[in-house]
Amino acid sequence: MCPTSGPSCGTAEVIYQKMDEALQKNAIPWRNCVSLSVDNAPVNTGARNSIASRILKEHGSIYIHGCPCHIIHNTAKEAGLGFLEVCGFDPEDLTVDVGYWFKGSTNRKGYLTEFCELHGSEYLEILMHVSIRWLSLERCLTRILQQYEPLASYFKSSNEKQPRFRRLLEAFSNPMTEVYLLFYQATLPVFSTFNLLLQREKSSIFLLHDEIRSFIRKLLSKFLKPAALQHRELHEILYKDPSNQLPGEKLVIGFTTRATLNRLLDAGDITPQQVQRFQQAAVAFLVRAVEYAMKKLPMREPLIKHAMFLDVQQRVECGVEDALYFVDRFPELLPYNGPDERDKLSEGFLDYQSMDIAMPEDPATFDIESFWGNMASMKNKVTEGYAVGLASPVVASEGPAATSSG
Repeated sequence: MCPTSGPSCGTAEVIYQKMDEALQKNAIPWRNCVSLSVDNAPVNTGARNSIASRILKEHGSIYIHGCPCHIIHNTAKEAGLGFLEVCGFDPEDLTVDVGYWFKGSTNRKGYLTEFCELHGSEYLEILMHVSIRWLSLERCLTRILQQYEPLASYFKSSNEKQPRFRRLLEAFSNPMTEVYLLFYQATLPVFSTFNLLLQREKSSIFLLHDEIRSFIRKLLSKFLKPAALQHRELHEILYKDPSNQLPGEKLVIGFTTRATLNRLLDAGDITPQQVQRFQQAAVAFLVRAVEYAMKKLPMREPLIKHAMFLDVQQRVECGVEDALYFVDRFPELLPYNGPDERDKLSEGFLDYQSMDIAMPEDPATFDIESFWGNMASMKNKVTEGYAVGLASPVVASEGPAATSSG
């Protein structure tokens, strides 16, 4: 569909024209499109002169969203910049240097293997970090930590003049490097777990409203006092206020991180000033992560909130107004605006809320798509109409928007 050559092939104007031509060729009006999922590049989602701005002129109700996985990637990266500014440690620099130092060198790998045997640990291949996928750091850092003592011995016993070696020698000679790595290892799973939800192939939109908030609250709980979190909406939490933040020794930085930090301090290998600076860096990481996530994630998108009724486990907490939201937003696809039709929709929604739905032992394995597919085909034995009124057509209208954009 898209142009592949020419000086203007990547402009919003040309890409939009190709999309418009494809729809016209297949006699599909823009009003039939409910959602567009694209990458977060300005050419796609910018407020002006973008694909999104052009499509919204055609159909103002279409839901356009960028890739949430990329937002989580950027959230972690932005948090890392906050950490770097305070303590000067960049995990990307370290993992890239370690990866390239051993890449393609049989001699260096063999030498490291000897140190692994000396320390009684198994040699494991060093992983290469992909810089455009910031969350690949978790695996790379874990691999370095699995061989931390052999790696430290390797660099301390060698004598090379290359700048990369000198950087690595300095890093592995600094006791705080292990603490930094352990902090990232303990913290990054919050990001990667949420990212896995966004990447799954099953429909997920009905989970996003709560999961986005859960993700941010997990970050907040690592550095805020419980009282600052209780009974408050996220936008009401004063997370930057030092009086609401935990003291350094109470920060949730991971059990192994805290134990290592205390061990090094007790042994005199690090100073109280180094401990304090690390704790300040940890807070800077978490504050920056929360700030970016609240700014970039679609926390206040009404479509995501109203889509929660699709989840059978949340149906009792929802109301018919959630289904009506989609009727009002997409009247061409859901022309059910008469009083009688809205009454039927309400009746169908009540039927849906009160029906017995057999759930598997693990609710996470419930096939939501098959469930709604079956609901759409169910008929009332007396009226021959939909057994759940017009709720099923509402769900059908959400097809493209009901899946995550990975």
